Amino acid sequence: MAKRKGYTPKKTVETEQIVDVKQEVKIDPIKKKNYLPYILVFAFGFLLYANTISFEYALDDKLYITANEFTTKGFDGIKEIWTNDLMVGFFGSKKNLVEGGRYRPLALTTHAIEWQFFKKTPGLSHFINVVLYGLIGVFLLSVLRRIFGWKDKKWWWGLSFLTVLIYLAHPLHTEVTANIKSRDEIMSLLFALLAFRSVLIYLESKSNKELLLSGAWFILSLFSKESSVTFLGVIPLTLIFFPKGNLKESLTAMAPLAVFTLVYLGIRLMVFADQGASLDVAAELMNKPYLQASDSERMASIFLTMGIYLKLLVFPHPLTHDYYPFHPFRTFAELEAGARPYVDWSDPWAAISLLLYAAILGYGLFALYQRIKGKKANIIGYGLLIYFGTFILFSNLFFDIGAFMNERFLFIPSLGYALILSYLFTGIIEKKLGSKVSLFLLVALLFGFSGKTIARNFAWENDRTLAESDVLTSDGSAKVKMTMGSELLEKAKETANPNEKTKILKQGEQYCLQSLKIYPAYFPPLDIIGNIYFEMGNYPNSIYYFTQAALKKSNDSRIVTNLEVVANTAAQKGDPQSAIKGYETLVSIKRGKERSRIYSSLGEVYGKNLNDLPSSKKYLAKAIAVDPENAAAYQKIGIVYAMLSQADSALYSFNRSLEIEPENARVMLNLGILYNQMGNTQMGNQYLAKAQQLDPSINSSTQ
Repeated sequence: MAKRKGYTPKKTVETEQIVDVKQEVKIDPIKKKNYLPYILVFAFGFLLYANTISFEYALDDKLYITANEFTTKGFDGIKEIWTNDLMVGFFGSKKNLVEGGRYRPLALTTHAIEWQFFKKTPGLSHFINVVLYGLIGVFLLSVLRRIFGWKDKKWWWGLSFLTVLIYLAHPLHTEVTANIKSRDEIMSLLFALLAFRSVLIYLESKSNKELLLSGAWFILSLFSKESSVTFLGVIPLTLIFFPKGNLKESLTAMAPLAVFTLVYLGIRLMVFADQGASLDVAAELMNKPYLQASDSERMASIFLTMGIYLKLLVFPHPLTHDYYPFHPFRTFAELEAGARPYVDWSDPWAAISLLLYAAILGYGLFALYQRIKGKKANIIGYGLLIYFGTFILFSNLFFDIGAFMNERFLFIPSLGYALILSYLFTGIIEKKLGSKVSLFLLVALLFGFSGKTIARNFAWENDRTLAESDVLTSDGSAKVKMTMGSELLEKAKETANPNEKTKILKQGEQYCLQSLKIYPAYFPPLDIIGNIYFEMGNYPNSIYYFTQAALKKSNDSRIVTNLEVVANTAAQKGDPQSAIKGYETLVSIKRGKERSRIYSSLGEVYGKNLNDLPSSKKYLAKAIAVDPENAAAYQKIGIVYAMLSQADSALYSFNRSLEIEPENARVMLNLGILYNQMGNTQMGNQYLAKAQQLDPSINSSTQ
């Protein structure tokens, strides 16, 4: 049908949208092969954390890397990494420390590969983290560019570019990027962004390759860390607010992500099938933070921490790595005075936080409803839903995540906050106050965030700097005080000046005592303070705390060995009562022939230190009864018999000892002395000669 002369077709919404898209493409720097924005965001992210490359391992790096049996096997440990819970390589067995367990094999695999080639090289590991963080900036920009486009040639003042700068600069990300073990967080977000990018490219080009890649990227994200599962909500939410195709196309784009998520869950279930991963967590305060809270206290405390998260987004100070178990609820002084460790609804900040989150969710849902009804996309509402949706898993509202708080839990949610801030600068402040004011405020924010980030990085140099930086901030934390005590113990061992060493040990003692005051059932400070008192030469207190530690973890060979060392040292240093207390604990713990050795030590203390020969003989007899091949016990009881003038029994015991250890010069010495005392000088001199021949340092005047 021919057009009527002079007729102009009426514009439709569709033609307007097509024109807009063409205009955006025409000025899009990426289409012009302008890689400058990407280079800049990568460099910005890299430079923010470049000072971490010289840092050591810190905090939980030993769990993931240096003390992880699977990681330190290199390539040989990769199979075990992929067939076990994350923590099995450290603990040696499955432990229900967090609800549902941890399955993050991909990040751990990267550590194993590094170990295979480079062993302990924290600098390389930090470098990789920094590079990956810079790449997050690159692919976040790529995603945002495809959502929001480039409105004009001033791409550096666009919503996408500024969002990335604000996100990268935020100081809350220091815990993730400066701590090697948090590579799982970085990789999880990086692969999630790649999956998001592939979804958007598919909707633009209908490329089946990108459709497949989206699922592949997403399962790699889940294998890095499970928290990226929230992108199953983030991506559809984005496609509602900023449609890139019709409903059928959007569902098709999401299908690979859903399928690969099911694949991941299937693999996870198979791996945990024989390990008992469940929502049942051991009743341990450090991993079940609201264990001692009433229902009311739990909810009030949760909302208080949720409010603190908001505060840290806006004003990220003070920062700390540690919230275990009662920071930020109480200070040490409050806990020492008997205050409840949790807050309740009488705390106004808990109620205020509840109202704030109700407003966040309410406004976000209202914006979503308006968008569904065809209204203009509300970027603030969208950003609030991104924050809320990706954060709620870490809130403790639905299940315990193993901590009250951690700054790394805002690594993904802070994307929503960065987007809102960027929109405020480019869409509201600029319009109301002018571009110069808006630019000045943005630059001030970026300088402030960047300066805080770089300065905070130095806290993560090693365990000591981390403890020193955060021990005052986390005053209600048993864990950071314990760590500070441990670091002061190591510092004291490195100190040559006796007076300075004593001063440092006293400081470590106080931190450990405070840690135990906050959480009396906490095991690590018992071990550390036992070592501190040992270094002080305070054997009674060292024995006491090692005894408490050994009774809590009787299967911990290191602790049991430490207790025995202290008991032996106390006996040698003339403190038999402390030694006896230690040995008595060891007798209750040891089994089999090892108990014989402890009975033998007890017999020696009673005989040598206390001159209590009947008690000495009793314990030495027990040692022989437990292990008839204990040559040392026969030798010692022989000495007791000799001192009791029971020569025949002494002679039998010495000969029995010599049967077990024929080359024992000390036993020959004792036999020589005994024979001489019995008047048989010929036999006596023969044994004395043999003893001195075997050991020229033997002194024949003593037993």
